[in-house]
Parts: sequence; structure tokens; C-alpha cells
Amino acid sequence: MNVASKVNNDSAGLMPIAARLCKAMMLGSLVCFMFTLISGFELRNLIGFAVGGVNACLGLRYLAATCNKAVECDQKRAKRLMMSCYGIRLAVLTALCAAGFFTGYISVAGVLVPQLFPRIFLSFDHFLGINYFGKE
Repeated sequence: MNVASKVNNDSAGLMPIAARLCKAMMLGSLVCFMFTLISGFELRNLIGFAVGGVNACLGLRYLAATCNKAVECDQKRAKRLMMSCYGIRLAVLTALCAAGFFTGYISVAGVLVPQLFPRIFLSFDHFLGINYFGKE
């Protein structure tokens, strides 16, 4: 593999979509945190939504990078790559929720809600007619 393909290895074309979604997810996390201010400021909500938003962004970037690797592999290896990606993302989410539950310093809802944002924002794009891949 040459240096140019290592630098720009976005064969599936997902990195620009992931970057745009990360910005929207962090904004969504901020808006959700603002809604929690109705009941009063709690530091655990701020930490929860910050950690949840960052985890959602990192998980999405990791998923996009894994998809880029998987499209260039044979079917058996690609399936293994995608299953391990899912397992790692789920293990990190479980660890964050457990840390929030057992310590009380992190809002578990704040960690979980940003995980729903990619599906929500991509649904909005669909209804607005935004098509990232040029297919009908």
C-alpha cells in the first residue's frame, strides 16, 4: 500500500458524513443539556451529555473507519471487523453507563441519549431529500 492510500483511505466515502454528524451530535447534546436546566443545574448532567456526545462522535468515527477497512476485505474478514467494531462500541457504552450508575457522577441518560442522534439526524436528511451517495 502506498503512502497516498494510507493518508486518504476513505473508500466508502463516510468520513465527511461522520464529520458533519459529529458537529450536529455535539450541538444536540448541548441542546439536551439546556433542557435539563429547567429542573436546575446539575454537574452530573453536564458531564453526562459531554461524555455521551464525545462517545457518540468517537464511536461514529470508529464505525466509519471500520467500514472503510471492511469494504476492501473479503466477506468473512469484513464480517469479523464489523462485529468486533460493534462489540467494542457496545463495551465502551456499557462501561460508561456502569461508571455513571455506580459513581453517580455521570448522568446515564446523558450518556445514552446522544447515541440516538445519528439515526435521528440521518432521518431528517432523508426527509429533506439530502442524498449523500447519489443513488435513488
